Amino acid sequence: MDIEEIRFINAAFDMNYSLFEEGLNSPRTTYARYLLKHNGGKIISEDEHKTASLLCNGAIEARVIGLDKPAMSITGSGAHGIIATMPLYGVCKVNGYSEDLLLRATALSYLVCMYIKEYSGKLSAFCGCAIAAGTGMACGLAYLKGGGLEVMEHTINNMASSITGMICDGGNQGCAMKGIVAVDAAFSSVNMAMEGVYIYNAHGINGSTPEETMRHMGQIASPGMVGTEKTIVEILERKQERQTKEP
Repeated sequence: MDIEEIRFINAAFDMNYSLFEEGLNSPRTTYARYLLKHNGGKIISEDEHKTASLLCNGAIEARVIGLDKPAMSITGSGAHGIIATMPLYGVCKVNGYSEDLLLRATALSYLVCMYIKEYSGKLSAFCGCAIAAGTGMACGLAYLKGGGLEVMEHTINNMASSITGMICDGGNQGCAMKGIVAVDAAFSSVNMAMEGVYIYNAHGINGSTPEETMRHMGQIASPGMVGTEKTIVEILERKQERQTKEP
């Protein structure tokens, strides 16, 4: 498609990067400063994986602790929007990839995320930011690295067989930890797929096509995790009751 039709995606990078900076400058964040330290004290280092994780999860932490900056959402979620965009932005900055390549990779990331969410639903006990947005981002990462459709299919299989089933226990600081896991899984899934290492379609919830695999990923959430959602809510309610009773 004409690149001008997706140029609007740049607004997501601007907004989410501003949120990331707010987190990095706040004394309330911990993950952001840890990830910065492990990226050699640089926001953009020579390590694409560490840079991607820093930009992504520094922004997520800023969002979930309530700092006063907006996030650009996708499928109704700020964390989804951050994971779908910021790792790709970081990889492009490290490697000097073009804006056009970044925009196309991000459009793909958004579309895959939306496809999985169509089956999982907007709210469930399933961590859509890691699983749906993370898988979308992984496909975008494969695109940036020159992977074709087969590599993306194998990447989806690797993601489906690894982090599907990660729970959502509400918007909290744990979202940053889940984001770190999602970025790690995406890089591993893509790097393995690029070398022909992937989970075959016959195994687990993987389907005969990428679309079927993504449908299965969504179905794990809905209807699959309805009971899990009830249990999570009960745990949170018991916690709240104890806290209100404590002097």
